[in-house]
Amino acid sequence: MLNSCSKEEVATPDPGNTTSSKLTDITTLSNYDATIKTGVSLLFFHATWCSICTSQRPDVEGLTSETSIKAAKLGQVDVDKNKDITAKYSVAGQPVIIIYKDNVEKHRLSGKGHSMSKLADLIKALL
Repeated sequence: MLNSCSKEEVATPDPGNTTSSKLTDITTLSNYDATIKTGVSLLFFHATWCSICTSQRPDVEGLTSETSIKAAKLGQVDVDKNKDITAKYSVAGQPVIIIYKDNVEKHRLSGKGHSMSKLADLIKALL
């Protein structure tokens, strides 16, 4: 079951929600490809107007303080600004979290409800 936001679900953007975070902004295909090429990477696909993305964000951003996964690369992709990335990697809807190891997709999670501990465990298993 795909659980994602549509623009109709949120009338106005949340003024408290900004794209500035502890996650690395991925804004080009070449940057995305370089990020996932080696090691373990988690990419958070989101939209600034998406209420489900807003509720998932704290768990994803919380990973930046997890010392047990500090070797992992953590990034975010704004789906509205990076349609070339979302098209190439078949991301339909948001939020979507994709975890890679050495350029191979290992996990794809859609919607909300993915706890920081669950995400950290998925990453630790790949490190």
